Amino acid sequence: MNQRVYVMLIAVFLLSGCAGKSFFNDFRVSIGLISPYKAAEEAFKKGEMMEARQRLVSIKKTDKDYAKARRFLNNKVDPARLKLLRYYSRKGKSEEAAGHWAQAEEAYKAAVSLSRSPKTLLRYQKAMNIKARKLRMQSLYIQRLQEDDAWLEWLDNYTPPRGLLGDDIAFALARDDLAEVLEYRVDHALWLANKHKKLGLPEIAWVYADSYLRFKPDSKKAKGLKQDMQKLMPSELSIAEIDKKIVSEKIKKVYPIKNTHKKVTKKDVQLLMKAEKWAEAKRAALTLRRQGNPDADALLKVIEQKTSALAARAYEQGNIAFRKEHIEQAVSFWEKAVQWMPDEQLYVDTLRRGRKVQERLAALKRVESPAEQDSKVEE
Repeated sequence: MNQRVYVMLIAVFLLSGCAGKSFFNDFRVSIGLISPYKAAEEAFKKGEMMEARQRLVSIKKTDKDYAKARRFLNNKVDPARLKLLRYYSRKGKSEEAAGHWAQAEEAYKAAVSLSRSPKTLLRYQKAMNIKARKLRMQSLYIQRLQEDDAWLEWLDNYTPPRGLLGDDIAFALARDDLAEVLEYRVDHALWLANKHKKLGLPEIAWVYADSYLRFKPDSKKAKGLKQDMQKLMPSELSIAEIDKKIVSEKIKKVYPIKNTHKKVTKKDVQLLMKAEKWAEAKRAALTLRRQGNPDADALLKVIEQKTSALAARAYEQGNIAFRKEHIEQAVSFWEKAVQWMPDEQLYVDTLRRGRKVQERLAALKRVESPAEQDSKVEE
């Protein structure tokens, strides 16, 4: 297999989106583009200690790199792995003590990935996962319940007062208009239920199915979905555990949304574009659209094309910096990409991964106290 074929195969894997870091490195090693030892060195530099360890352990005694692989493993990789393991274990406990369940779960998850025998750490991770899911479920349930009750109350408010006919046209049209908006919201609740089912969050799917049934109690489809989600939910998750005092029986008074946007003109947007203040220009153009200005869409198109190009360029610059092992610079570029296009999941995920690498490298540089070094962890 020649070099050109190697390059073509690599391009196929990258463009297909199937190549994770470890998978891609496995591919490079398997076709001889890089030795296991070299792959271990690369993983080590990026803070991927378990990948580095696995590659070093896989090197056989007959391999010319065996002796230096064992030295690298014992003198650098394993000490660094244990240091990171202690760091994430401490972070998990600290976040847990602060009541930050999701952050604690992430820290324990990182610790699990660094341990060869993570039985206790897995138990900690699962406990934080349940706490985070319970908090999310109960908070959304309460919010949805209050909103649903408010909508039902609003519909009832469109009853003609004494002095008007019972079928007053103005009140009838107002109620029909509100009912139409409500119908969309109710239907969207079922869509959200199915969306969260696919995301593996049955408890949130249950919340939205329950909301849908509040307005359409005879729906067999929603009833079936709700029952199915109930079966999939961990036993620790239960709406029945919500403190009854939290669920307010009295609906809070709903105030109309105040218009806090200042008047914007086409010239204002153009001046921001000329100054290359693209984020501000986009916000201003959106305000211009809300004001009904016919030029707003054209301006937004130009702005979005520009921000898309800027984001793509920043993302690629970040990738180049990362390949050169300039992690701080890479993260800075990826932050800009997300700033330009916050809804682009590729940029968001890349930034998240970059920050994790950044955190690992910072943890490795930090000097541990004697007490921290002596703390027991599941190696």
